[in-house]
Amino acid sequence: MTAACPACVGVDAAVEAQVVEDPNVVLSVPSLHCAACIGTVERGLLALQGVADARVNLTLKRVSIRTRLSPSELIATLAGLGYPAYEIGVAKAEPAAGQVSDLAMRLGVAGFAMMNVMLLSVAVWSGAADATRDLFHLISAAISLPAVAFSAQPFFQSAAKALRVGRLNMDVPISLAIILAAGMSLYEALNGGHHAYFDAALSLTFFLLIGRFLDHRTRMAARSAARELALLEEHSA
Repeated sequence: MTAACPACVGVDAAVEAQVVEDPNVVLSVPSLHCAACIGTVERGLLALQGVADARVNLTLKRVSIRTRLSPSELIATLAGLGYPAYEIGVAKAEPAAGQVSDLAMRLGVAGFAMMNVMLLSVAVWSGAADATRDLFHLISAAISLPAVAFSAQPFFQSAAKALRVGRLNMDVPISLAIILAAGMSLYEALNGGHHAYFDAALSLTFFLLIGRFLDHRTRMAARSAARELALLEEHSA
């Protein structure tokens, strides 16, 4: 259909250009936590017909999208990638404080188990052999395996979510390393092997949890500061 006057055509074109240039959909994606997540989300959205641009803000865990698609279509796409998303107006609050407390508890369990297993390992390194060595390995297994299964859950859960949708993230190799170290150590302990690596599996879990804990603490502080700045904004004129 032809416009009544050339000026109307100019106005329509300007409005259309503005829609394309400015992000017209902003979604909250609470499960974002690493650079691999950013790449997966942005590439997945840009592959859609009708998406002009997509940018992730990792601190706020939001993705800004320039698109002609509806938010429901974008949310369905992100769900297929393994990242549940919500419109900002109805976004579910992320339990940041609860996640930090949960990580602190898992970190404490991993650290306590690691120190006990290292004490047992000192005896093996000092020359314990045969039945004594095997006994210490079995005691280390009894301490390490439940501790690893509990403390490494954040990495296992994240890796499982990525693999279910045919993707890889940084937690997949981390989980693989922890499982292989614990599994090989258990095999050695049950077969009278000379070497076991339960202390390595726990140490890896412990130090990676420190990084994850500090990361969540930093982001929680950043989100708190952002909320405080938003409260200072004038909402009326």
